[in-house]
Amino acid sequence: MLIGGAALVLRLAQVQVGWHERFDRDDYVRAAGSHLVETVRGGIYTRWGTPLALETPSFELGVHYAKLADDDWQGTVAALCGVSVQELREQAQATIARVERMEEYVRRRRGRSDIRVAERYQYHCVARDVPAEVAALVRTEPGRFPTVRVGRRDVPAVKVLERTARHYLNGGLAPHVVGELLRLSPETWEVLAEQGRTWVMGEPFSAIGRRYKMDDRIGASGVEKAAEDLLRGERGYVLNRLVFGVLSVEKASSATPPKAGHDVYLTLREDFQRAANAALERAAREETLDFKSGSLVIVDVRDGAVLAAATYPSYDLASYRDDYEHLKADPRWPFMFRPIQAALPTGSVYKVITAIAALEEGAITPSTTRTCARREVFYAGRSAKTFHCTGSHGTISLLTAIEKSCNIYFYHTGLAAGGEALARWGRAFGLGRRTGVDLPYENEGQLPVPRHTYGVLNLSIGQGDLLCTPLQVACAMAAIANGGRLCRPHFLHHARNAAGEVVMEVEPEFAQVPVSGATLSTVREGMRRAVESGTARLAGLDPFRAAGKTGSAELGSGQPNHAWFAGYAPHDAPKIAF
Repeated sequence: MLIGGAALVLRLAQVQVGWHERFDRDDYVRAAGSHLVETVRGGIYTRWGTPLALETPSFELGVHYAKLADDDWQGTVAALCGVSVQELREQAQATIARVERMEEYVRRRRGRSDIRVAERYQYHCVARDVPAEVAALVRTEPGRFPTVRVGRRDVPAVKVLERTARHYLNGGLAPHVVGELLRLSPETWEVLAEQGRTWVMGEPFSAIGRRYKMDDRIGASGVEKAAEDLLRGERGYVLNRLVFGVLSVEKASSATPPKAGHDVYLTLREDFQRAANAALERAAREETLDFKSGSLVIVDVRDGAVLAAATYPSYDLASYRDDYEHLKADPRWPFMFRPIQAALPTGSVYKVITAIAALEEGAITPSTTRTCARREVFYAGRSAKTFHCTGSHGTISLLTAIEKSCNIYFYHTGLAAGGEALARWGRAFGLGRRTGVDLPYENEGQLPVPRHTYGVLNLSIGQGDLLCTPLQVACAMAAIANGGRLCRPHFLHHARNAAGEVVMEVEPEFAQVPVSGATLSTVREGMRRAVESGTARLAGLDPFRAAGKTGSAELGSGQPNHAWFAGYAPHDAPKIAF
């Protein structure tokens, strides 16, 4: 035994002292309490730096997965957080379903049925934005809650989790533009997993980076969704290891710090946005107006930057979750972002496109005259139909027709140009198709080529199957004002990193509309007259020297019209279109 023991000691000495340089250091390393370090999501600001969304420290209450299905913790947590037991129960059930869905996906992906994801052994959030005093109570009085067996120890089933929360300052200024964050759904998780953008416990900490964990949030609408890759930061991690050396054990640590997300600055001007919101709210309170919902869009004619995009009715991001049921029941759809989602016929606003189409196709000249006797019969094959005008304008030329918005003049002008030309020039100015704006869920609208005479007559005055969004119309007005450059509208202006350095800046994008300067000059003169002495003379726009066109899209069957006013200002040196 002495001889054998001596041989073992000599062999160990040879390995540890004589050969230790031959072995990889990792062969003698064991993990010891490694953990992730959370990042901070970037903020969202107006053009001048007014904060709209910021990430701040927050407390959450988490319940161990093994206890989520039980109800012995729900009453205490409900009382502390001021929520109902039913809400907590639904939250717990949603978490269980999410973990089971994720586990099933991992099993399918790895081809094994015995895998259990680490999220089964973790705490999961059941209450967010918990007051600091509640968090302190939970930490100092764990005996209030049931326990759960973890390994060989009993630990409290409820635990305080330190997180960051999204807070929306000026939440009523532009809520639809800012958007919201939502917890990852099982469907979204599977999509991200297929793209290799997810991370689960058990994978190397060094692989976390910008990958998503199961309980992460992701931008679901507005800028939060459009700028997700800019706003989302990169997690860090701390690796604690036990290193077995020569007759010794050492503890070593290495840290990779997190990287904060970029701050995103929008093109919105706070003064314009507040004024636009106030104008719509005032209109809704005015008893003499039949106004229930609408929008106001202002864009920079030079580069397509959206300076204001108001919608009514609206909501406040800071409190809308409490008001959700009331908002959801509102028949006016407060959650609809009308500037890019409400597709409507434009009415007489389209007459400027009809004029451009007829002039460019050589169907009329500025001096071409028509006689308006308030109504006229038009024929399509063997059928006849009477079309009306808002007044009896007599014999007039193009400029007066735009100024007075004469339907009869534009019926004849549309027929002279043809339905195909009317639709083609409308699309050339961005109507009835997506603008490419950098926000999600834009409505495309529609601008089909009319197939019969009556369809051409309707399109010539903006009726029929035509559907356009307010942003499309504003961009068309900008193109008329700036010489035919159709801008791609954008809400994002630039992004900065934590050091304040600009890391992204949006470059203007244009498409030149092949329209002559003479045609644009003629149309612009007609729009100037419409404001100074025509259908918009009582709109109170004299101080702004605006040019524009009114429109009333009739829906029929006793329904109220859709009222439009679109144009640009000042008419002699355009800066904005609306």
